[in-house]
Amino acid sequence: MITDDLERRLREGLHREAERITPQERRTEILAMVHDQTQVIEPHRRWLIPVAAAASVALIGTIIWGVANGGSNQPITPAVTPAVTSTSTSTSTHTSTTAPLPGTKAAVPNPLPAASGKALGATTQVALPAYFVGANSGTGDRFGLYREFVLAAVPAGATPTQKARAAVAVAINAQSFTNHEPYVQLWSGTSVQNLTVTPSRITITLSGPGARGFTAEQTRLAVQELVWTAQAAIGQGTIPVKFVVANGSTKLFGTYPTAQTYNRPASDLQYQVLAPIWITSPVRGQVFPAGTAVVARGQSCAFEGTTQWQLKKSGTAVRSGVTTASSGCPTRGTWQVKLGVLAAGSYTFRMYEVNMQDGQGVVAETSKPFTVR
Repeated sequence: MITDDLERRLREGLHREAERITPQERRTEILAMVHDQTQVIEPHRRWLIPVAAAASVALIGTIIWGVANGGSNQPITPAVTPAVTSTSTSTSTHTSTTAPLPGTKAAVPNPLPAASGKALGATTQVALPAYFVGANSGTGDRFGLYREFVLAAVPAGATPTQKARAAVAVAINAQSFTNHEPYVQLWSGTSVQNLTVTPSRITITLSGPGARGFTAEQTRLAVQELVWTAQAAIGQGTIPVKFVVANGSTKLFGTYPTAQTYNRPASDLQYQVLAPIWITSPVRGQVFPAGTAVVARGQSCAFEGTTQWQLKKSGTAVRSGVTTASSGCPTRGTWQVKLGVLAAGSYTFRMYEVNMQDGQGVVAETSKPFTVR
């Protein structure tokens, strides 16, 4: 259903473009925290079967580029270490690297921590999968995991374990992405002190148990984002994850015991964790050459696979329509929308799901800006 080797292919493509990187600092703005005293720990199903079904439109089951593994239990391809290395002596607490994705000129934030006052030595750029907790809709009352591929500096010849530690460090530093996405900084003040891997367990040692003031739903997803990130970076399937807190805390966020292990939910329950809609192409800030046909692609978990889309140019809606994914919720499907050749300008592609009970409210949405020139 979803290609198993996309993470590898994206890493390789990112590396080919990374040789032209000119590091630069990025603004970091802390996303405003949503405080909620509700303490509901068990997830609830976000979709309901309505009385009236939406009209089905043409099924698009084939994609050209391939859409990433949305969390099946198939083995995940390990990250590939490019051969190009560099020497860095940065002493900043956060380094920021910008690099275009394949066929784009988009900059991708890289919040990989550097050792303060110490030379990093020979490093190489690799594209690491990192998951973040973000709002599913404009109202900010529902949350899910979104995946980013982030270029990060790791030691030359880094092992999968070293890459996984770097990826988890990226995942807990959501503030570097909050200029662009509705991601929540749940691990503020927390760092990754160690990560070890055995055939039966991934152990992540954190400096603290996580930030305070978040809802039960948000903290549940915060644990899952590190589980998904570590497993994807290791690339050896769904190895259970155990957490250790260096300050002696026995519960993450005061709720989730460190004495037990954590894993991804089964495929038919992953709608409880992953954001309902992902746009995997265009990527944020992608630039398409004038005269090039633009195709939007992504994943969704929607009722009968039906979602709606809207294309805006300079803030004004210019096109809209409906599409159907390869499968409907609770299974995660893939979709594509052919936008054709677009005039030069700044665009935003928005994909959303309408509440099928009343046909009015939006239950999930996401968007990506891109440019044609």
